[in-house]
Amino acid sequence: MVGSIGKTASRHLPAVIQSMFIIALGNFIDSSYAPLAPFIKNYYILTATQVGLITSILFIGSSSVAVFTGFLVDRIGHHNAMKLSFGIMAIGSTVLFGSRDYATLLAGFYFIGFGYGMLTPATNSQIMEEYYPEHLTRMGVKQAGVPMGAALAAIMLPPVVIKVGIPHVYLLIITMAAILLIILPLRNPVNKDRFQLGKYIKEMFETVKDKYLLLIGFSALFMSWSQQSVMTYYVLYFRNIKFGTLIAESFLYSVLISAIFGRILWTRLGNRLFGQNHIKTFSLIMVFAAAVIILLPRFSSDIFTAYIFSIFVGITAISWNGVFVSMTSEIAPTGKVGMYSGMGILLISSGTILGTPISGMIIDHFHSYNLMWMIMGVTVMVVGIVLFIISNKMKITSKRST
Repeated sequence: MVGSIGKTASRHLPAVIQSMFIIALGNFIDSSYAPLAPFIKNYYILTATQVGLITSILFIGSSSVAVFTGFLVDRIGHHNAMKLSFGIMAIGSTVLFGSRDYATLLAGFYFIGFGYGMLTPATNSQIMEEYYPEHLTRMGVKQAGVPMGAALAAIMLPPVVIKVGIPHVYLLIITMAAILLIILPLRNPVNKDRFQLGKYIKEMFETVKDKYLLLIGFSALFMSWSQQSVMTYYVLYFRNIKFGTLIAESFLYSVLISAIFGRILWTRLGNRLFGQNHIKTFSLIMVFAAAVIILLPRFSSDIFTAYIFSIFVGITAISWNGVFVSMTSEIAPTGKVGMYSGMGILLISSGTILGTPISGMIIDHFHSYNLMWMIMGVTVMVVGIVLFIISNKMKITSKRST
């Protein structure tokens, strides 16, 4: 009966809406650490560096599975990969529910990151399969589900954790993941080729030698660093400058709501301004995001300007991913969207794995959030300008057969 509900929904809901809701609910679980960061910090008595390491662990989990997404998505099919994803996130949430120390906490977030790492390649594959070559705006709509899920977590989880405490808030998340695991239908994989490790490793090396993937992946790792530093430290930053917890949470909520519209905006606006030169669009986002991050401390002391500026943070520093996943999906040959998406995630994850703890170390060592914003913003600005110069001579070309 439950399985038939999933099958009925998949027949009647457009694929773009299905994938948007799937990735929104997945990111609700994956991004739960952001609004819960001040509560986790107090409950486990952590430093800013240790809080940043939670973000790194999530992305280490995503990176671990990214190596195999070519098999998990391209071979078993995107529907089955989605089902498996929520099963693993349910396991991670169960570990978090039982955690009483920092090591177990990190283990739970690792499993959540591992499970979530399958969702972006799986939903990318679904969009490309259903809509290519009319996929660009739909990819942006699908990726709008990412901040949508994070925004839902930001508004729902703080009141719950105040009432029941950190461990028990994950009962809600376990229930959500378990329901999705049950209702998502199983599908017979289209690609039934037998898995050959040697052949797969060869395909991986061929993928990571793609000059377009390396260029956009290297550039995007700096955006991943800035995005996840915002997600990790935004509430803590506003609490540090004497705003209350719920007001600080509402600033994060404003960031995430505006990012929903930003992800759709950039895919449409970039296509009109630069046509198929998505690298130029991406570099423009980097420059704007860097400027916003650098100016953030100047507009944070007043509650009204803090809300306005949070919208700009969302539209720039959080909204780049829709263009990024479009580029990685477009350069992938037919049948290899999962592989290219996974390798793209692997590249950008290094920015979060290394960058977010560095942000925490700057805060702990210099006792300054402002210096962290400045260093990060200047770095992103330099990379964005260099990429814009390069983009005048390059554009993404699709390898897919229509």
